[in-house]
Amino acid sequence: MREEDCARVSDFVKALTNPLRLRILCVLQESEKTVSEIVSLTEAKQANVSIQLGILRSRGIVTPRRCENNVYYRVADDRVIRVLEMMRELTVSVRG
Repeated sequence: MREEDCARVSDFVKALTNPLRLRILCVLQESEKTVSEIVSLTEAKQANVSIQLGILRSRGIVTPRRCENNVYYRVADDRVIRVLEMMRELTVSVRG
């Protein structure tokens, strides 16, 4: 793998290392959600959710959609969901 590819992969993986960001992505697996819905489902503070959504958005992992007074977030690429599922499977199989 080329150095620039390694850097991109590293940046992507780092975005997945925060527990709240992972919870947000798990919440968004089913369907797009408003920030308020994400806050409620993750039981995290709104400010923390907004910060983590900003990080995910800057990496292109989630994408926003404005509708009237709400901003809806969704996972930008279904392959992210597959990566999460593979990570979950790996952690289960590694633990035995």
